[in-house]
Amino acid sequence: MHHIFALVLPRLLLMALCCTLGNAYGASNSTKMTFNRPMDTAQARFVIDLMSHAYAQLGYELEIIDFDHPLALAAADKGELDGQLGRIANIESRYENLLRVDFPLFKFELFMLTRCHYCNLQELSRVAIRNGYPVTEQYLHSNNFTGQIIKLESVAAQLNLLAQNQVDAVVLLDFHLQRRFQYRAEQPFARHHLQDYYSYHYVHKRHKDKIPKLLAVLQGLEASGVVAQLRKKHGL
Repeated sequence: MHHIFALVLPRLLLMALCCTLGNAYGASNSTKMTFNRPMDTAQARFVIDLMSHAYAQLGYELEIIDFDHPLALAAADKGELDGQLGRIANIESRYENLLRVDFPLFKFELFMLTRCHYCNLQELSRVAIRNGYPVTEQYLHSNNFTGQIIKLESVAAQLNLLAQNQVDAVVLLDFHLQRRFQYRAEQPFARHHLQDYYSYHYVHKRHKDKIPKLLAVLQGLEASGVVAQLRKKHGL
């Protein structure tokens, strides 16, 4: 009997240790909210900073991972990510599993650069846009653009095609064109304001219960001046 107990006891201890470690691992995972790393801009750094503060107050750690940006929205909709750090309103009409936290993070401008000074969208045949940012394509479709849309991976590629006369225009989000390069990039072309938008935080529907709490925390951070401090810190 003592011999059997001596054989079984180590196995029981090992099983107990595995269960303990497994529970600890699961608990640590459950306290993380995982999002893809956005393009490095002042706006993105502000949002990461702000949402880190917000999630910390709810007991969660903001985890930022490298992820192919054009695929990030679809991945978030499938639940492979916990949501999107910042996107324009109404992406939920296309990605029904993503829910908006109704707190505007920042305002941005959608604008167009062309070689012609007095032309409108409907007169153009080929327009280059950044891949992975639905706001641009939504704007073109909603304004009945019937020409060719060319999706590129960088602003530099867009501007090169415009300079080489391979497209009639490029459509840009203002924060994608870094301020120190803005004048030099725009200078040969005509700039046309298209529309202003606000960016919002989105979570997957499995985190629906967190939305009222996140909204309350963000409103509290705004009322206490933290949001304004973070805007100033990141030059917004």
